[in-house]
Order: sequence, then structure tokens, then C-alpha cells
Amino acid sequence: MKNIIDISFQGILIIYGLVFLNLILVELLKFNLLKNFLVAIVRMSLQLFLAGLILKFIFKLNTPSLIFLIFFIMAFFASHIILNKAKIPIVKIFPYIFISITVVTLLIGFLFIRIVIGLTPWYEARYFIPLMGMILGNSMNGCALAIERFYSNVNENKMVVETYLCHGATTFEATKSFIIQSLKAATLPYITSMSGIGLVFLPGMMTGQILSGTNPIIAVKYQLSIMIIIFTSVVFSSLLVVYFSYKLFFDKFGRIRVYE
Repeated sequence: MKNIIDISFQGILIIYGLVFLNLILVELLKFNLLKNFLVAIVRMSLQLFLAGLILKFIFKLNTPSLIFLIFFIMAFFASHIILNKAKIPIVKIFPYIFISITVVTLLIGFLFIRIVIGLTPWYEARYFIPLMGMILGNSMNGCALAIERFYSNVNENKMVVETYLCHGATTFEATKSFIIQSLKAATLPYITSMSGIGLVFLPGMMTGQILSGTNPIIAVKYQLSIMIIIFTSVVFSSLLVVYFSYKLFFDKFGRIRVYE
């Protein structure tokens, strides 16, 4: 197997040259996104290089306690980002988000690493952290889309929900259509992506494996597995989060709460 070709310092400078061109374009066209784009680029760069250094250290130690500590920290920040990006003024939902994505990620991650790949122990750092991060990251995006859509739909249609309740509907029946819409919003990007894989583009993991010298057929099997477990994690984590969300929209008497 060939070793992957490293990117030189000059190559990295060329890449950041593209960033500079983007900054100029954003400023000339007056997108009013210069600050946001610059902050995002700086944060991404620092976070990735820091992550690389930390992962090198963790891979060397490979101790279960440290590996799971890192995972729970990742899940905590993912939950925090979901709450912020979805702009939901319901702080009580944070522990439910954390529990949902943590449980779903661990179960699906165990299924893939231990059962499908057959790795023992299944929490081998080199496999566990990157794969769990991949699952968590996609669950984070899906959950944020799901609860944002659910919150906005319920908030904009309070009269509709109250009408259903006045006619004897349960809280679930009154919000069922919004739950379905929110889950559609969470899963649509992944369904679209899966439809184009292999025909329109080759995904990142498969491309990386091929560049590193892996047999393309093996890379395909890994990519298929990854896409399916990611989609599954998005569906189940979004479903759990929306389930808890709809519960929090009503008090113990079944009356809709006011969240502004």
C-alpha cells in the first residue's frame, strides 16, 4: 500500500491564497459576510490543527477512559451547537439533545466498529474517534435542522395547534404534521447526497482512502457503510430530539407553552 502524499507548506499557502481571493470577492460584492467568513476560516484552521495534535497524542496513549472522555466532550459541544444554531429558546431541551445524540451515536458506532468491521476492542482510538466524530457531526446538522423547523412551524401555527386541541386531539396529533415536516427537513440533504454519490461525485472518505492506496472496492464498501450509518443516526437522533421537543411545547395540562 502506498503512503499518501503529504501537502507541503507551499501547498498550504496556495490554499490560503484561495481564501484571500474569496475574501476579496465577498468584500467587492458587498455580501456583508466578510467578518463571518474570516472568523469561520480562522476558527476552522485553529480547531483542525489543534485536533490533529490532540489526536496524535490520544492515538499514542489509546486509553479507554481518555477516549470516552473525548467522545462525551464532543457530544457536549455538538449539543450546544445544535441549541445555538437552531435558535430555540428552550434551554430545558439541552439534556435531551445530549442524551439523544450520545445514545444513538454509541449504539450505531458499536454496531459498525464491533459487529460490521469486527474490531476488538471496539473503542480503538484510531477508529473510534474519527468515526464517532463523523456520526456526531452529521447528527448535529440533522438535529439542528429538525428542531429549528419544528419550533418555527409550531410557533407560526399556534392557532392551528390550539384548534386541534380544542377539538379533542392529543398533543401528538396536534403536532404530528410538524414532526413529519421537521424530519423531512433533517433527512432531505442526506437523501439528495446519497442519490448523487458515485454518479455526480465521490465522497470525502472514499476519496481519502483511494488517495492513500486502498483498493477502490474496499473504499466503496466502507463508504456505503458510512453513508448508511450516518443516515440512520440522523433519522433516529432527529426523531428523539423532536419527540422531546414536542413534549416541552406543552404543560402538564396539555396547553401550549409560549416561547418567544
